[in-house]
Amino acid sequence: MSIRRLLVALTLINLVGCATIPNRPSRPAQSSYGCMETVVKDKVPAHLPDKRQHCLAGGFIARYCSGSEAYLAGAGKEIRDLLGRGDAEWGDWRADRAGIACARSAKDDDELARCCEQSGY
Repeated sequence: MSIRRLLVALTLINLVGCATIPNRPSRPAQSSYGCMETVVKDKVPAHLPDKRQHCLAGGFIARYCSGSEAYLAGAGKEIRDLLGRGDAEWGDWRADRAGIACARSAKDDDELARCCEQSGY
């Protein structure tokens, strides 16, 4: 991928990440990593199926942190899986994106969870 295409892609991801989130709650941490880590630890139950966890994680990170950080977290997780002992899957990325889309219309956490469920996650 050329540098120009990479810059265009990163710019588009950041613009999409700026979409308004209804009733955005307060941010749980200043740093991106701290925000993402806190949200996943506090909001995403560990006992759920993998794709549901991805949908909720993407949605809650978009809701409490930002859309850009949610895309970054999803991509980072899959890269970590690819380079480590995890199982990188395109389906995980789709579930992350579904959660981010849910965050754009959900008025609260329960509505976001219902949106993920209605989206098949």
